[in-house]
Parts: sequence; C-alpha cells; structure tokens
Amino acid sequence: MIAKNNIFNIRQGAKWQGMTGVRKGFVEFETQGMAIRAWLVLMQTYRKKYGCKTIRQIVTRFAPPVENNTERYIGYCCTLLCVTADTELDNDMCYVALASAMAWMETAVRLEMSTVYMTMKKYGIQIV
Repeated sequence: MIAKNNIFNIRQGAKWQGMTGVRKGFVEFETQGMAIRAWLVLMQTYRKKYGCKTIRQIVTRFAPPVENNTERYIGYCCTLLCVTADTELDNDMCYVALASAMAWMETAVRLEMSTVYMTMKKYGIQIV
C-alpha cells in the first residue's frame, strides 16, 4: 500500500513540509510535489551529513537489504543513469534521474524527470 502521494515510500521520522499524516509508518503528503521536495531534501542530508554520494551508498541507506533486494534496486538505478554503483553523482541532474528510478522501484510510479527538475527549481534545492 502506498501512503497518500508518497511515491518514494518515505518513512515517518522528520516532520516534512506538506506532510498530512502517517499511514503504517509511511508519511502522507498533500501532493506528489511535496513528496518530491522531501526526497530532494533527504538526498541533501544523505550527501552532506552521511557522505552518501554514489548509488550504492544512497540505495543501501534508503532501501536496506533487510527489507529490500538492494542489489537489484542498485542495478536498476545504475542502468537508468548509465553509471556504475560506485560512481560519484556529481551534479544535480544525476539526482533528477535517480528520483525517477527510485520512484519506480519504490511504488512503480513513472515519475518524469522534468517534474523532478521543476520541483528542484521551484524550491531552490541544490544537492551537489
């Protein structure tokens, strides 16, 4: 079950902008745009606080092997981005593509990269 508008399956924890509640441990958002914003902010935190700069580091933290087929998840993201699992994501457009891949892996939602890019610009979010 997908919590309302939570296309990344972001778990309860932080109080996110646009959060309307929690369903079975997953955040519910007013809109998908707010879920995208939350994911972008989460990626900033992963990069700056935890040093996660590769698909392997990001996905292993976000979708740990105790709950997911993390290697398959990493492989899918790498294929979509045309990089290896240990290549550093060194520009914001890499994260735009990664958002699309992760939304598909988490909830089978086809997220257009242009939607992620416009959300990034709307909120002035830079990851790299």
